[in-house]
Amino acid sequence: MQKIKKTFKDIKALEKIQGAEAVAKAIIVALKGLALRIKAKDKKDFEAQIKKAADLLLSARPTEPLAQNAVKFLFFKINEANNVKEAKLLFKSAADEILRTIDKAKKEIVAIGRSLIRNGDNIFTHCHSTTVEEILITAKKTGKKFSVFNTETRPLFQGHITATNLIKAGIDATMVTDGSAGFLISQYSDRGLIMDKLIMGCDAILPDGTVINKIGSFVTAQAAHYEKDLVYIAGSLLKFHPKNWIELEKRPAKEIWDKAPAKLKIINFAFDVVPAEFIEGIICEAGIIKPSQVERKAKELYPWL
Repeated sequence: MQKIKKTFKDIKALEKIQGAEAVAKAIIVALKGLALRIKAKDKKDFEAQIKKAADLLLSARPTEPLAQNAVKFLFFKINEANNVKEAKLLFKSAADEILRTIDKAKKEIVAIGRSLIRNGDNIFTHCHSTTVEEILITAKKTGKKFSVFNTETRPLFQGHITATNLIKAGIDATMVTDGSAGFLISQYSDRGLIMDKLIMGCDAILPDGTVINKIGSFVTAQAAHYEKDLVYIAGSLLKFHPKNWIELEKRPAKEIWDKAPAKLKIINFAFDVVPAEFIEGIICEAGIIKPSQVERKAKELYPWL
């Protein structure tokens, strides 16, 4: 279990493993390695040991359905096994299959998403989504000229990752503080700063098309919706969560203020909600769909969900 515990710590810390896709892949790889190593007296014992490890890993980031669904797929596949040997082979095969499925979905989303980018666009984004990043970089490679505005994304500044990678790709990028995002998007900031669209990633997609994303997404999308800018969410339907509510992770207060006054209460939400009514379309492997289509499309593509 040492490797499992190390993966848990790396995911929890956010320094080495951050983002829904990276978390899911790390968990799959860790469980696959464990499955091939463990000694079990029978299939039931094998499943129990894997489940214990999976529960620990998933607890590191509870607001990540991609990882949860990947684990669900692994257990779904080993139902067909009759003994430990078969269970190990099926687990390895299933792990490799779901990793390929995640990569395939992302490639499809990037190909679809880049078609939304127009020459001269001002595009706003928030936090660090590798999918959104690849959409923008791929659009740039096709010769499109546009500008991107992004937030710092406090308190851990994931927006710095986005900005750094966009600049490396030759994209015109401008950063703003989280607190000024809504104002910048509004008509009151500057006519040269009028946004054409907002494109963000997501960590979870609920049945009604509401999405969960990094804290700060709500006010950013709300401002864009108010200004009638088009709000798009890029994310795989593998992030579908079957319930209308999901636990929103809260992180340590010290991320906001390491040496805060002893009696000060701090709430450090890791995620917030983007209501379906704010969203023009969800860029996913099924195309650019309306929030109302999410549940049906997810079940069509991934019936095991």
